[in-house]
Amino acid sequence: MQIIDQFMQDYRQELKVYEKLARICAEQCESGLERNGVRCMVTYRAKRPDRLREKLCSRAERKKYKCVADITKDIVDLAGIRIALYFPGDKDEVDTFLRSHFIVDEHKDFPQQQIENYKKSFSGYSARHYRVRLYPDSLSEQCREYASYTVEVQVGSVLMHAWAEVEHDLAYKPQTGRLSRDEYAILDELNGLVLAGEIALERLQFAVNRRIVHELGTFANHYELSSFLYERVKDVQGTEVDPMVGRADV
Repeated sequence: MQIIDQFMQDYRQELKVYEKLARICAEQCESGLERNGVRCMVTYRAKRPDRLREKLCSRAERKKYKCVADITKDIVDLAGIRIALYFPGDKDEVDTFLRSHFIVDEHKDFPQQQIENYKKSFSGYSARHYRVRLYPDSLSEQCREYASYTVEVQVGSVLMHAWAEVEHDLAYKPQTGRLSRDEYAILDELNGLVLAGEIALERLQFAVNRRIVHELGTFANHYELSSFLYERVKDVQGTEVDPMVGRADV
């Protein structure tokens, strides 16, 4: 507990740094993705001290922290942003954007492993989490220090993020005891509906692009233009490399 207390004391002193770091990263993502024609919602936060302490206490016995550095290495989401996509098919374009605008140290794909006392019918939380750092040149002289900090970036669909919030609050933070099999089954059923919704959104995006090109021949906004260019270039290239559309708003 003494190690956790020391870490929490240090974190509270740097909380405003993490808050500003998350905001800067979110602003770069929001403006860049909007210019590139990616429809999404970008939110950010620094981890709340009370929730962080709760997380550390729950992990302490399993992780066996011996010093503050062990906690620093284990907890990578002190500053975090979430990119919630309207169309799941834009994940590859966001991946290309992040790798060209940030230093990506690593990424992790979900879903995770099954819950112990319930075998899921569906895959669960589907998203990609990145650990990124800001390029020093993208920061003002007064903010260059933020380039040494790590930010967690979560990329998934709007539907999946909404479901994940519900599941996390119920399954991993139960206030009235462990969930029953029926409750897990309902969450699993909802997960199936979300996955079906993501498939429908991908089909909708494709259908809109096809209708615009074959029927209208014009684009109502830069989002439609960007989506069309991205899919068209991928078809023409015929490679696994994701194209970078760039400033579709121009």
